[in-house]
Amino acid sequence: MNRESFSFEGLEPLEDRIRRLSPEAAYLVIQDRTIRRKDETLARFDLNEASALPYIEDEPSVAPLEDLDDEDPADPYEGDEEEDDEDGPTWDPPSSRQRPAMSWELILRAACLWIRDVAVRNTVGEDYCRFRVKVYGPKGARMLDSAQFVCRNHDADLHLPLLADKDLPRIPAPTFEQAAAAGGAKGIKALGDYYAQWGQIVLGSVGQLQGVNNAMLNRLHHQLRQARDQVDQLVAAILENRYKELELAEERRADERAGDARTELAREALNQLGDAAKAFLTARGVSPELADVLGVIGTSPELVSTLSDPDVRALMQDPANLKSLAQMLKAAAAQARAAQQAQAQAQQPGGGTTPPPGSNPTTNPTQPAAG
Repeated sequence: MNRESFSFEGLEPLEDRIRRLSPEAAYLVIQDRTIRRKDETLARFDLNEASALPYIEDEPSVAPLEDLDDEDPADPYEGDEEEDDEDGPTWDPPSSRQRPAMSWELILRAACLWIRDVAVRNTVGEDYCRFRVKVYGPKGARMLDSAQFVCRNHDADLHLPLLADKDLPRIPAPTFEQAAAAGGAKGIKALGDYYAQWGQIVLGSVGQLQGVNNAMLNRLHHQLRQARDQVDQLVAAILENRYKELELAEERRADERAGDARTELAREALNQLGDAAKAFLTARGVSPELADVLGVIGTSPELVSTLSDPDVRALMQDPANLKSLAQMLKAAAAQARAAQQAQAQAQQPGGGTTPPPGSNPTTNPTQPAAG
């Protein structure tokens, strides 16, 4: 396994934080979270000498002289009862309890090497894997730090389980010296060799076919994972689109309800203003009928300005002019009513009569001519 073909993204900041950990940290846990919402715990590293020892190459293996038991430092072989063999004296190194205490910085460096080793071993056969590292205190009481990184395998296809040529079984070269010495056993030995060669050929062919099959399954698994990621993204986009549509519909309904509420409030305010105006006019001695007339007159700015004209007010001071104005208004109302009736009869099928020539259907003969 070529470790140079692996690269890491986001691991260096994590290693810097691990090297700065205080002795309060107890152990590290690494999880594989390549598949979403399916975190899988891979391994645990206790921050002690036993866990760090396999990852420290330059750690001293011999205890200092002062740590040895009552033995003469000048002659470490004194007291051995066994005699030396031809290769030299036999002497066992001191046990692990006699090793010098490992520093905290060395343990943290071993933890970084352990993270890289676990990530590389779990990325073999994959393009990339995403990992999360968590740092816990004693007994996992609280989590001190957490971070994630990505390990990429740039030579993923090279790790397919294909058999190399050098790994295939070779046909042994036949030797005839033993067969010549054996005499009659020559044919039996040759037959056995041929059977062995045939078996090796069959096993090599089956191994190659199995390697091709494993490679195909690996590629199909990779394609299936990519298709699954695309399906997840498509479903997420559809759900997000539906959520936005429901949100917009709810906003439109809220705007409509707000508009209806404002319209209803305006209508109620106008009704209240009209009632207040009527009450005010009634309090001033104006009858309700006259209050309605004044309300209608107030809706026409031209009529209000005409009645406010000094000349018109002067004409209205004369009772005769007021009587003539009343007759004119009655005649105009009668003409408008007759015109509405004639229009209604003309719209009915087969209804209405044609007025005689020279007659004005809008003129009421019972009303006097407007003076």
